[in-house]
Amino acid sequence: MKQDLETAYRGSHWHSFQSALRGLSPDEARWKPPHYQGFPWMDGSIQKIIFHVGGDNLYQLDHALGERKLSWDELQVNYKPAMSDLKSALQLADRGYQALQDALGSLTDESLAKKYPTPEGKGKRSLEGLFKMMIEHYFYHAGQIVYIRSLWKGLRKSE
Repeated sequence: MKQDLETAYRGSHWHSFQSALRGLSPDEARWKPPHYQGFPWMDGSIQKIIFHVGGDNLYQLDHALGERKLSWDELQVNYKPAMSDLKSALQLADRGYQALQDALGSLTDESLAKKYPTPEGKGKRSLEGLFKMMIEHYFYHAGQIVYIRSLWKGLRKSE
């Protein structure tokens, strides 16, 4: 599973989260697609998606293996630069990825079956399920980023 996580984050040349960010400029990262609807702290920009991905890794790990105290409000305060500065956002993404790899490396196959209450309180999830979800999360947002980048480039061409 560690290799699958690596592939999703940066190992796949075409489909990984990091490959979707290759060559991203700060202007492109900050651009907000029109008519976006989503989480209150999001605005549809790639910048905020990067913040979300890195922050969600820390949030999910805290709720699965930590003190279950980390909130999105706290993440926004602790990592405020990552919400507006591309370099800071990329550092948060790397930190979140490394936290996932470190946590996964410390678990045994037996402990991956352990269940914990989900952060949203809608049931329980196994630790294996958490890591599979986070792998999928990278691919999901990589696709979203590729799509937003194509919109941005299309709008630049039409101007």
